[in-house]
Amino acid sequence: MDIQFKNVGYNYYGFKKVYPALKNINLKIEKEGEMVAILGQTGSGKSTLLQHMNALMRPSRGTINILGTELPSKKKIKVNHLRKHVGLVFQFPEYQLFEVDILKDVEFGPSNFKELKDKKTELAKEALTRVGIDESLYHESPFRISGGQMRRVAIAGILAMNPDIIVLDEPTRGLDPQGKIDIMDIFLDIHKKENKSIVMISHDMDVVSKYAKRVVVLKNGEIVFDGTKEDLFNHPNFNEFHLDFPTPMKIMNHLHETLNIPKKLVLTNEELLTYLKEVLS
Repeated sequence: MDIQFKNVGYNYYGFKKVYPALKNINLKIEKEGEMVAILGQTGSGKSTLLQHMNALMRPSRGTINILGTELPSKKKIKVNHLRKHVGLVFQFPEYQLFEVDILKDVEFGPSNFKELKDKKTELAKEALTRVGIDESLYHESPFRISGGQMRRVAIAGILAMNPDIIVLDEPTRGLDPQGKIDIMDIFLDIHKKENKSIVMISHDMDVVSKYAKRVVVLKNGEIVFDGTKEDLFNHPNFNEFHLDFPTPMKIMNHLHETLNIPKKLVLTNEELLTYLKEVLS
């Protein structure tokens, strides 16, 4: 089972005006093995697309099949179970935190599902350990910790439900460089060890170039690219996507223009350093 968009459209309604946020989206996200980045300018429809993946939003047109549940449905159906299978972490962690202390906040997700309720404390503690929250903080208010810690607690709240697919809206926004690495390495570890699919929105092209396997680019609510990150950064019409190159590619382009060093696609600092040692030795 997977997530399958078929000719999906979604409209926002204003005063006497309709704003199409998604247009004719056809997209498939596999349940296992995916590491997908959703890219595009502000207002391109990225967050709207993500919120369809666990039924927070439902299509105005077309259908979306979420791990076997098709929406919109001809009959009234419950969709709460989808929130367990497709976990969504918002870009602003304070939107997800509300309990009196950190442990209770992370317990809240599994407490809503019969098969997890009896193990909610165990699951919460395991998730908090995984994201690096020390036991000494368990009974602190989630609103009296740092922004980076709030992000980790919000992520733990999703991990405690053991979702099949993890969906992230700007997971590294506002974090310092080491914080970005720490957060993304958590998801990379989950992806590698459990083969779970990870879908993320990001404006940080360094994060995309290092972690994503597949890239989907939206423009004005439509998919204009769906392929590997290598094909994206080599695309002849890359400038039309209104995206930036990752830092290693910017350095590579500068060295090519100023020192005539042969250009090569390098997506991480490690790849850049290795290549420069080869050509300059």
